[in-house]
Amino acid sequence: MDAQQAIQQFLRHGQDERNLSDRTLRAYESDLSQFREHVTVANIEDVTAITSDDLENYLTVLGGGTYRDTSIRRKVAAIKVFFRFLEDSGTLEESPARRLRIKQPTEARVPNVLTVREVKALLAAPKSHIAELADQKDASPGARNRYFCAVRDNLIIELLFSTGIRIGELVALDLDDVLSEERKLKVTGRGTRGREVEIPAEAVADAMQVYLELRSERESATGALFIGRSGTRLTIYSIENIFKKYVRHAEIKRHVTPHALRHTMASMMISGGADIRAVQEMLGHASILSTQVYTKLSVPRARRSPLAEAHGVSVDPSTRLSIRRK
Repeated sequence: MDAQQAIQQFLRHGQDERNLSDRTLRAYESDLSQFREHVTVANIEDVTAITSDDLENYLTVLGGGTYRDTSIRRKVAAIKVFFRFLEDSGTLEESPARRLRIKQPTEARVPNVLTVREVKALLAAPKSHIAELADQKDASPGARNRYFCAVRDNLIIELLFSTGIRIGELVALDLDDVLSEERKLKVTGRGTRGREVEIPAEAVADAMQVYLELRSERESATGALFIGRSGTRLTIYSIENIFKKYVRHAEIKRHVTPHALRHTMASMMISGGADIRAVQEMLGHASILSTQVYTKLSVPRARRSPLAEAHGVSVDPSTRLSIRRK
């Protein structure tokens, strides 16, 4: 069977039978297309002719490139799932990827955290947008939509920074998950894990109430907390695009992702003396090993760091992150 034909069958199976998300399917298609180009260059056209040696050779090519370990592991995982599908469907008697392993050790990567200027500028960007739109918010339906989106975007950026919530967890929030009186969010983490996350600052709680008032005026068939102009739940891609928009407005020149806000918050908590178990609970890490990476950062102690002084971040005796706003 031709490699391209096999990949298309795999993707259709993922969509129709496994109900994979568009994002996952695009990732599989990208990684497997790259692999197909490799075997094509090696003059291998039939997937049934691919051997474990061919896969080891491809792994060597990836390891000699500029790919991060996480990218290589994702590509290897895609190959293993692909060949397991071919095995299960009867195209192959045995997957050549069964014993495929990454031999080199995983890099000890330092989380990407934002600087003082970057955090200040990023938090300020949506607020500037709100101020620009405030006078005209009732001028037309379009103006009301733009104002609503600016208020929504401000809350999204604030929550990403102040709670360390993942963007997948953020888009999954429903209106019922907002515990306004307790100033908490009910968050569904990875798998079936759930936790309650405190909204740590008065200003963030106020931003939530302003947004909820505007949200209550919108027609929507979904109970999602964050919705778009059409009333449908925002997606992860929507959040990423919103984040990119305000990164540009904040004139941050380097590549940063929404996850950098989670890293920044966690690093500040650890550097401020917070108990690592408390940070683990807040972030929703299943293993404390995931949290320990923040202990390796060379970050000034939060009570004395410029970042803490700029944003009023400190760790109180109960190890919660608090954010003082003017």
